Amino acid sequence: MAGHQHDTNPDIGPAFTGLIGGAILLGAILYGVVQWTNGRFEEHEAGEKKAAITVEIPARA
Repeated sequence: MAGHQHDTNPDIGPAFTGLIGGAILLGAILYGVVQWTNGRFEEHEAGEKKAAITVEIPARA
């Protein structure tokens, strides 16, 4: 009966490197999209605040 051979896989190092590198790249892209989206909404909210009208009612003496 043939025994089980436990050969080490030489591709495991590059596989983990690619996995970690891909996760970092994906996180950087996600962070960039969130920052870009927040910037767009800040511009949008700033425009709304400029268009707001405030009315002051004088207090009665």
